[in-house]
Amino acid sequence: MKTRFSTLDIMCVVNEIQKYKGMRLQRVYDIDHKTYLFKFQLNNEKCVLLLESGVRLHVTNYEWTKNEAPSSFSMKLRKHLSNKRLEKLTQMGFDRIIDLQFGVGDAAYHVILELYDKGNIILADKDYIMINILRPHTEDEKQKFFVKEVYPNSRPKNRLNPPTEDFLIQILKTAKPLTNLKKFIFSNFPNCLDYGNCLLEHMLIRGGFSTKTKIGVEFNIDTDIQKLMNCFSIAEKFLDNITTLKEGFIIQKIDRQLLPDGTILCTNQEYHPFLFAQHRNLPSKTYESFNEAVDEFYSNLESQKYDVKCMQQEKGAVKKLQNIVKDHEERLKKLQDAQDEHKFKAELITNNLDLVDNTIQFVRQAVAKQLHWDEIWDMIRQLNFEDDGCTYAIVKNLKLGVNHITLQLFDPYNEENQNEDNSQLIDIDLGQSAFGNAQRYYGSKKQSAIKEKKTIDSSSTVLKMAEKKTKQTLKDMQVVASINKVRKTYWFEKFYWFISSENYLVIAGRDAHQNEVIVKRYMKSSDIYVHAGFSGATTVLIKNPTNQIVPPATLNEAAVMAISYSVSWSMKINLQNAFWVKPEQVSKTAPTGEYLTTGSFMIRGKKNYLPATHLILGISFLFKLEDSSVPRHANERKVKGIECEGMDNIAENNDEFENIPSENESDEDLEKNIELENKETPYIVNDDDENAEVKTNNKHEEKDKDEEKELKSNYETSKNVIDMTSIPNCNNTCESVEKSNSVSSDSDGDNDNELNEVNDLDKKNETVKPLILKRGQRGKLKRIKEKYKDQDEDEREMRIKLLHSSMNEDKKLKRAKKKDKKNKKSTDKNKATGNKQIFIKPLPMLLEAPNDTIQFEVQKEPIKKFEDNENSEDDETDKPTDLTETQMLDSLTGIPYAEDELLFAVPVVAPYTALTNYKYKLKLTPGNTKRGKASKTCLNLFLKDKTSTTREKNLMKSVNVQDIARNIPNGVKLSAPSLSKVLNK
Repeated sequence: MKTRFSTLDIMCVVNEIQKYKGMRLQRVYDIDHKTYLFKFQLNNEKCVLLLESGVRLHVTNYEWTKNEAPSSFSMKLRKHLSNKRLEKLTQMGFDRIIDLQFGVGDAAYHVILELYDKGNIILADKDYIMINILRPHTEDEKQKFFVKEVYPNSRPKNRLNPPTEDFLIQILKTAKPLTNLKKFIFSNFPNCLDYGNCLLEHMLIRGGFSTKTKIGVEFNIDTDIQKLMNCFSIAEKFLDNITTLKEGFIIQKIDRQLLPDGTILCTNQEYHPFLFAQHRNLPSKTYESFNEAVDEFYSNLESQKYDVKCMQQEKGAVKKLQNIVKDHEERLKKLQDAQDEHKFKAELITNNLDLVDNTIQFVRQAVAKQLHWDEIWDMIRQLNFEDDGCTYAIVKNLKLGVNHITLQLFDPYNEENQNEDNSQLIDIDLGQSAFGNAQRYYGSKKQSAIKEKKTIDSSSTVLKMAEKKTKQTLKDMQVVASINKVRKTYWFEKFYWFISSENYLVIAGRDAHQNEVIVKRYMKSSDIYVHAGFSGATTVLIKNPTNQIVPPATLNEAAVMAISYSVSWSMKINLQNAFWVKPEQVSKTAPTGEYLTTGSFMIRGKKNYLPATHLILGISFLFKLEDSSVPRHANERKVKGIECEGMDNIAENNDEFENIPSENESDEDLEKNIELENKETPYIVNDDDENAEVKTNNKHEEKDKDEEKELKSNYETSKNVIDMTSIPNCNNTCESVEKSNSVSSDSDGDNDNELNEVNDLDKKNETVKPLILKRGQRGKLKRIKEKYKDQDEDEREMRIKLLHSSMNEDKKLKRAKKKDKKNKKSTDKNKATGNKQIFIKPLPMLLEAPNDTIQFEVQKEPIKKFEDNENSEDDETDKPTDLTETQMLDSLTGIPYAEDELLFAVPVVAPYTALTNYKYKLKLTPGNTKRGKASKTCLNLFLKDKTSTTREKNLMKSVNVQDIARNIPNGVKLSAPSLSKVLNK
């Protein structure tokens, strides 16, 4: 099979790629340590150039799996070549070296691709000084290929002239008789090295020779020299016209060893820009260009290897069945031969009863006299076993240790007694008579006959079972092969991932680089960023395509993921708190004088801490549904509502649940309710006064503080009864806050300083926990709601703006005034003007940070949006659209039905609560079992499930064990009902 480009291939592909000159390089990716993708674009035209060191160069139309983290060599190429035009693409000399020039003048750079030996890729500047090199080395102790060295322009060799007739004759005369002409020419003429093996064979065939022609036999120097010269002319003419070739060809090979189902295998062997003479009678495929043929050849190479592997496995299964049949036949034959042998021995003994008895008596007497072995043998030799000149018995061996002797008996009724075919070596038991020994052999013959009958009786069953098992094996292999071909690798599978119980996709980075990719490439404004809060933990992102509020259950499951993929798992630390923030709070901009490492981000504003989580994951399988089966699983994963067990009893005792949102309650009323239920003293704004000041209502200050404590205590005791709920548009009076700006009520001007740090309003996507009001508080809420019922959103925003301006203008004045004077002044102004009051008090987040008070932050530097830079790994085409993402999630189910049409299975590791309703699940907690063993145990457990269908088993079998293990944390403990009982069956 062809493995790399020849000089002819390079000439053709360089000629075809010339049309892409002038395109601008957008991005460089690496597939592996020696294969790279160069993505070009010009207006609406795009192309991807694939370079593999030492192997190939061509434009590809296939999707290639890129490395999760770009290599340092890729990063260097990106740094120097991004957005530069491809100015030149040339073959250096007549060698397997290609020079790609990017940019012009002093800004020019060269990428030199070597396609021979071990290969190499070199990045050089305009003067060919090497900036970076894929494989640094030294050649011939003179040419050094290292950074800052100059690439030797004398390295590429040039095209040689064809040999003259005199030179040909001179060299051919040195050849030994019977030497192969092709091999001799290839090793003695440098031109033929440039031609390559294919062109050499082509020119010989076209010149009238065969590839097996021998010098001195089919080739004569005197008479055939002109024909050989004509062969060289054919090759030179071919090279001169190679740029005119427009097509490409793939030479194939058909495997003639057919399986029982008649399957044949056709594999690609070689690719060429021309259909050479030696390939005329071979199966081949024609393509519009040589580049297309090369792209097709290498893109199908892996699938072809897989097909060959499947073919070999199928042959192995068929051969195993054939071996079973053959073994069965051999066993029957041995039993039949044993019967014949035992019968023949018994008959020989019966025909020589007297002779055998005399021999037994003689040996018994000799042994009884305790004679030496040599003396016994001498006595045996003197025995006369002859009758009428014919020999009927010969003692061959003495086995006195087991009380046996070996006789060679002849049939006395056969005229040719000395014929070996009529004799048999028979073991005679000295403890029995001749008749007894005959009976013993008849008994053995009978036992063999019984075994033969049993074998024949069971043969049909055994063969049928073996044939059925083989057919099932072949069927399973075909299913696995078809699944692997249909199987689509989703974009999120390169990360840690799962689908929440409420149908949100959650992804997390495997390393620092993937953390960068998740934030820079995949995080949108509606998503949620979750983190464990300590160094080394992974970045978790909740994808939110619907732009609605992410419900609490999904947040908690994301928190479990964030904690589990951290050091907490290996250290077995439970009950850790993760937090969530909005995308605009995540920045790569470090504070002045500080530096953020790869995968680290700056979180600005309030961190919304989630409940402490346990380290409990689960492993399961999701099944890809065919489109017609998707509607059957509608709303399989949906947002959970408020689940308040015992709510009626609590309502009877407390009678204060008005703040729990109802279906008929408007967002505006809900926001006002929440605003008035805050635990802080409300702030009052006089919006008609030019020098408006913020005051605290001291009249009920102490009373409100007492109520605040009661509310907090009531909330803490009831939070286990009432689940968290999502309330839309509830954060219209506060922005994110910093922990460092705490509230203090002991110093003058504290309330003012607080309000100086109020940010602009954010009216989207916040959640709170409903408060339980005690008796008497509901009436207060009703009175306040009635007082501010006429206030609309525009008025609210206007008053907040006035608040900001008044705070800035009177900052010094407010600090100088005492608290009691300010309160009195505020009361007098309110009475005089009759101005309305608005509440700008901050609202609680889903869960506040422990022991933190309400804080505010003025964002002094803008949050920078992440832009596509050289560290980005994925192309824009990798970004899923919202609609595509939602449809994709709906087509994956963990609860397959018997009537579903399933395409393939996808292993998933997720928080155990997300797998509650899944058909197959296994609990994972920190332990000592390695991930490889855990994945095998998991698969075995699922395959032994009595409720699993054949299709489900086949789909799970088709999954690679490594794919199951890659998302399992290191060191786990497996838990499942009757796990040991099931696995020991």
